[in-house]
Amino acid sequence: MKTMGRHRLFASITVGSQVIVLKIADMTKLTNIEYVTADVTIGADIYNHQMIAFQTVEQACRALAGFVQIMKDYGVKEYRAVAASSVREAANAEYVKEQIRIKTGLNLEWLANAEERYLHNQAVGYKTTEFSQLIKEGTMLIDIGSGSIQLTVYNDGHFIFSRNIKLGPLRIREMLGDLENHMSNFVDIMEDYIMSKIDGYHQFAPKNVNYKHFILVGTDLLAFKRAFMKSDGDTIDRERFDELYRFILKMPVHVLADKYLVPYDSATQLLPSAMILKKLLEMTGARSILFSEADLADGILIHAELEKKRKAMEHSFTEDIIASARNIASRYNCDERHIAIVEKFAMHLFDRLKALHGLDKRCRLLLQLAAILQDSGSYVDMNAHYVHSYYIIQSSEIIGISDDERDIVANVARYHSAETPSDNLASFHRLPLKKRLVAAKLAAILRLADALDDSHQQKVRKITVSLRRGQVIITAKSDDDLSLERLTFYDKAAYFEEVFGRRPILRG
Repeated sequence: MKTMGRHRLFASITVGSQVIVLKIADMTKLTNIEYVTADVTIGADIYNHQMIAFQTVEQACRALAGFVQIMKDYGVKEYRAVAASSVREAANAEYVKEQIRIKTGLNLEWLANAEERYLHNQAVGYKTTEFSQLIKEGTMLIDIGSGSIQLTVYNDGHFIFSRNIKLGPLRIREMLGDLENHMSNFVDIMEDYIMSKIDGYHQFAPKNVNYKHFILVGTDLLAFKRAFMKSDGDTIDRERFDELYRFILKMPVHVLADKYLVPYDSATQLLPSAMILKKLLEMTGARSILFSEADLADGILIHAELEKKRKAMEHSFTEDIIASARNIASRYNCDERHIAIVEKFAMHLFDRLKALHGLDKRCRLLLQLAAILQDSGSYVDMNAHYVHSYYIIQSSEIIGISDDERDIVANVARYHSAETPSDNLASFHRLPLKKRLVAAKLAAILRLADALDDSHQQKVRKITVSLRRGQVIITAKSDDDLSLERLTFYDKAAYFEEVFGRRPILRG
């Protein structure tokens, strides 16, 4: 980041379904010094035609070129530009990304939904002073995007689960828009449509959570903000919400637009947004709604500082990532004791062998996730569980990791058992060459950790690890017969030697 005197400037740019945002922050104090938005209706193109129209691309490029000039005026040299996950749904998304690069010089990054929501959660956590207190009670963070909603639940101070539902106000309006002028019961149809999408919530909702609070967040909720909230951090109770809901239910859209001083398009999304929230209130029994203006652009700025450890937060969002994986493992009835010991040994091996593998802390996290999820496929087929573990991980959303990182985790789980990439490279082909090497190293480590509990009886209590004369010496502390573990260890050690050029030796 460029230093201007005592100031460090950094810019975050987010391309959403309806709004493109630029925020420039002084990172010494993490305060915004510039905030610019441009309304570009990308989402309407996608939901209607699955493509972003040429004219819309041109409009987006003009806005982004203006942002680039503002950044130059401030002397900003470092930035992060991202597109929301909904933008990636467009069939021509990659072409649009390249056109933006050519016309503006910006390198746009695609965000997976799991990454986007993680960044948004961090922003909410940082900018909500009472966040740590709120999540000690049943709290649902509701992120309403134009095309989807994300429901994230915290309880007893811990992350419980997160789920994405393709049910945003703009998507609803575009899906049902043709009916509005032809059906007298349009509101009833909209309500039925919303219920059809969220009724399955009960199937995956965490049990025994007594919901008390909603935290509402969403970049594109201008009309909702004007109608329901007076200021950032404003809280309303259930009775006040119901009163306002009844009002907007009977008001024509143009009246709402005039009353709340918002564009007509924003006003059309007020009712579906409120209807989504109303249904969730009825399903959970929550009594208060706190509105947060924290957005994805804030999340990028805050994440940059947290990663460099310049800022600290009471709540650990990295633990949310791990908890997300544990929830998946629990859903597929994984052996908790086996997971715990393999996770413990894998982390110890990673830490002790750092000079050998040369991987960073993010790779350590990916190894931990793979250790937690390695046996999830046993729920489908115990004989080829590793194959099904791969497919389960690929089909699951682990909040906070990218699609590429999920590919690595899935491959590490895929090759932690009997097969190796040397036998079958099919799933490895999805990974870029550099990431294949990361996956291979992590899989080799996980294979050793898993072998040390091959009996699933936790015979090995503790291990020590050392590097000596081209060998990796692992000493196991145990009072039991380790014949099975030893046999499996040397079978799996061959791949470790292939990857690292060091022979693992098991002692004890």
